[in-house]
Amino acid sequence: MQNINVYTEAVRHFAEANPGEMAANAGARYNETEKLINLKYLGHNVSVKHPSGKIRWDFPEMIEINDQVLILQYLRQSCGISPRGNWISFMQLPDGPHHHKPFVIEAIRPLAGTFGSDSHGLEEFRVMAEKFSATFLEMGDCGAVIPVFPKLPLAVCIWAGDDEFEANANILFDTTAPLHLTTAALWVLGVEVSRKLRNTIGQQYINDVY
Repeated sequence: MQNINVYTEAVRHFAEANPGEMAANAGARYNETEKLINLKYLGHNVSVKHPSGKIRWDFPEMIEINDQVLILQYLRQSCGISPRGNWISFMQLPDGPHHHKPFVIEAIRPLAGTFGSDSHGLEEFRVMAEKFSATFLEMGDCGAVIPVFPKLPLAVCIWAGDDEFEANANILFDTTAPLHLTTAALWVLGVEVSRKLRNTIGQQYINDVY
């Protein structure tokens, strides 16, 4: 019920905003004839109908309600500032310390457990990250920048465990991230990216329709 309420609120705010301005600020394109905002989400094409907020996608898996809320919130809240390429932890976000422990439990530890066991796990991480158009960076034993939205990337880093150290992971945010989504929404975003990286890709679902 809570997710439905959040979704309804996100649609309401989206419908009240100017679609052309939202698209310009979010790094998206607006098709005035079809009333569609076209943007990238996790490297895939997404189209959002204005003012209904209905979403069509080309994902190989279903976009669930959390994804839809995040897309609508990003379009409504993005301020147009491009990412700086400077990374901060969840703890450094506004009010981040208050939500850090559940973020570690829900997003970070599962990544370490799935991909940090050995070199095979690191290779699996590379393969999964590439499915979301990631670019790789020298951070951890394997680090990837995932373009979640055009102006809101995340950096995911994995450290493989060995006889001395446990496997570890982290999710980092560009310093401009709080200008595009609230900390609560960034929490959900990190959890969803973690979950999608760990999910098996390949199952096909039927797209939403307008």
